[in-house]
Amino acid sequence: MATPIAHKGATAGAKAAAMTVLDLLLSPSLRESAWEYFTKVQTKDQKYISLLRPDDKPATDLNVQRMAKFRDQMRKYYYDPTKYKTYLEQLGIKYPTVRQ
Repeated sequence: MATPIAHKGATAGAKAAAMTVLDLLLSPSLRESAWEYFTKVQTKDQKYISLLRPDDKPATDLNVQRMAKFRDQMRKYYYDPTKYKTYLEQLGIKYPTVRQ
């Protein structure tokens, strides 16, 4: 969003998405019709097949050394809800920010 017109477009898109979610949350009949359309039209001939097997485990051991090396440096970025209302407040960022 480097230009004012791009910012306006992104804002309009975000508003449209937010209003759509609100419509779905507040209207059970709309949710039902959307789900029916999804299952009976959009994905009628498709079946999801996962590439992961049921016994596959996440590879949490891959970055153990790297994480251990930087863990102390990362601690200052951990969110502390006892001191701050939001993570942005903890970082000292006033939102929304406007730069000229």
